[in-house]
Amino acid sequence: MKRFTLVGFGLLASSIAAAVKQAKFPAIIRAVSSAATLKRAQELELANEFFEYDAVEEWSKDSDLILLCGPILHILKTMEALKGVSWAKGAEASGRQVLVSDIGSTKVEICKAGSTLPAPFRFVGSHPMAGSEKRTCEHNDPSIFENAYWFVCPPDGMEESVYEPLLTLVKFLGANAVVFPPEHHDATMAWVSHMPQMLSSTLAGNLPERLLSHNYQHYAGRAFRDMTRIAASGWGMWHDIAVTNRKETVRALEEVRAGLDRTIEAMNALKVVDGAAPIGGASQLATDSQSDNSAALEKIFKAGNDGRASLFAPGRNAASAFFEITVQLKDKPGALLSVLEPLAQEGINVRDVELMKVRENVAGTLLLAFKTEDEAARALKILKYLDYEVKGR
Repeated sequence: MKRFTLVGFGLLASSIAAAVKQAKFPAIIRAVSSAATLKRAQELELANEFFEYDAVEEWSKDSDLILLCGPILHILKTMEALKGVSWAKGAEASGRQVLVSDIGSTKVEICKAGSTLPAPFRFVGSHPMAGSEKRTCEHNDPSIFENAYWFVCPPDGMEESVYEPLLTLVKFLGANAVVFPPEHHDATMAWVSHMPQMLSSTLAGNLPERLLSHNYQHYAGRAFRDMTRIAASGWGMWHDIAVTNRKETVRALEEVRAGLDRTIEAMNALKVVDGAAPIGGASQLATDSQSDNSAALEKIFKAGNDGRASLFAPGRNAASAFFEITVQLKDKPGALLSVLEPLAQEGINVRDVELMKVRENVAGTLLLAFKTEDEAARALKILKYLDYEVKGR
């Protein structure tokens, strides 16, 4: 693979380019985007060659791998443009092949369109489960794919040798390739990504007037804020996902609606219990599920416990490869730095950081993740030596 062509030079495409550049990989990187984006990419020295979208003849010629990184409908439009390049007929006669892939969030429609690309193009769909709220090449991150799943959806009958260059790139970027049929991909993403977005947007968009009129929504706790975080997502990308995976996303929403109906029924079945205790007497509050009819709701909660736990089953989730520790922070300026700086000085690479709990004048809980068990053990030892309360997780 001597020449990578990245079409749509946003966050993910520029992060691929940055990783290749950082590793001094002997390849020519072609950036294809708008004039303004190309100008910034050139300033950041993220690519070797720069083309605007409509120069299809130029940027497609001599490419070994073309990776379509724009929005879904733009990916489909670009594949139509590739069908008309004039140099393709001569390349077909020479036996040359050009691997084309994409990073779109839905796969059935894209793979269907990819199957119509003529020789010398060979298409295999793909989708990295990585990203950020940032969008532009300005925010490129060479490690953004580290430990992420990267779905690869080859057409039936395609030999692995054809898309081996893509698998090599995925491995090089630190991601975990999962070969998956496109139909399975879209049905799965509908449940674990597309439906949650619709729920989050619906939840945040239906705050009742009885709260809004008093500005009571500002009292939202972490649960509500976490559940509505992705409601801040832009409509542009989600329009394309909605129209290309409508059927499966609606099915997932209907399944959740059925679950909500069961939860409402279980709540309505609860007996109202008087918790007030008479003077000198014990509380009359019910203490078991038989007396307050909460057995159905308890079953729902336990199913939720099991479902949540299944996300992190050992060996089944890429993120479970991280080794985590928790640190009790001290409530003072520079608290985060005082934890992270000694680890950096010892050459320990922190792969993820999450501030789990924090209250004013009370110690917060910091979650640190490491790629190896040895790094986690070393970090735990160092922080204990510095008199922090640290636990493995």
